[in-house]
Amino acid sequence: MPNDDTTPDDMPNGAGAAAKQWLPASLIDGHGLDDGLGIVLLNRPILLEKHYFTTLWNGAKVRVAVDGGTNRWVDWVKGNINSEHLLKPPDLVTGDFDSCNQEAMEYVEQLKCTIVHTPDQNATDFTKSLKVLKSHGHDKQLSRVLALCESSGRLDQIMANINTLYLADGILPGVDVFLRSSNSLSWLVRPGEHTIDIPQRLVSERIWCSLVPIGQGCQCTTDGLRWNLDGSRPLQFGSIVSTSNTYATNRVRITTDGPLLWSMGTTPKDM
Repeated sequence: MPNDDTTPDDMPNGAGAAAKQWLPASLIDGHGLDDGLGIVLLNRPILLEKHYFTTLWNGAKVRVAVDGGTNRWVDWVKGNINSEHLLKPPDLVTGDFDSCNQEAMEYVEQLKCTIVHTPDQNATDFTKSLKVLKSHGHDKQLSRVLALCESSGRLDQIMANINTLYLADGILPGVDVFLRSSNSLSWLVRPGEHTIDIPQRLVSERIWCSLVPIGQGCQCTTDGLRWNLDGSRPLQFGSIVSTSNTYATNRVRITTDGPLLWSMGTTPKDM
């Protein structure tokens, strides 16, 4: 178990600036959403609880269906047409449309959605959707973007989604981008100091969390985890990564000199 007796001299570079505060509760339970949320629906099954998905989608400032995600949205609408789970149309439909079927495209055309073809094959449809948000001026309205996806299935697509997190700050500066699956929430923790407020339910139920360096190693210290990192060993592949961790308190503090993928479970499933 790592030693957590870290002194200021042991802290990684980047310490000293005001800590970035993360408040993920509203993205986990759908309550108290702010007015600056954008939703990006990727081409994965919508496995989120119905009320949560409806609340999130309809409460967003901007709603984007990305390529085959349009199929998923249309299937959802048609499958819930007589229920209380009615969805607002997407504001934007983007992608190279190699996965969007004709039926779904005709459906969103009838709804007068703004359709933006992005044929560039040097970027994923997810990455290009963030560029479309900026080119259409939505970056000025947004503080957070939540991409709805799943963290199982094709590993290459999962890694591509993580790569988009790395690219996002250069596309939408000042806008935090998250990945939301049916049982987890993930985002990139950049160099510096961070605090993450953890919903009490996750602490009480000992839901998992993780800190994983992608692409490069880093020195990292933590406080508030069940198994804290003391910075004595680099966090990197070939050394150690922090997976299957959990919480000691409802506030986690992280200091890192390199980017890290923070992931947190949202349900007891897959603990």
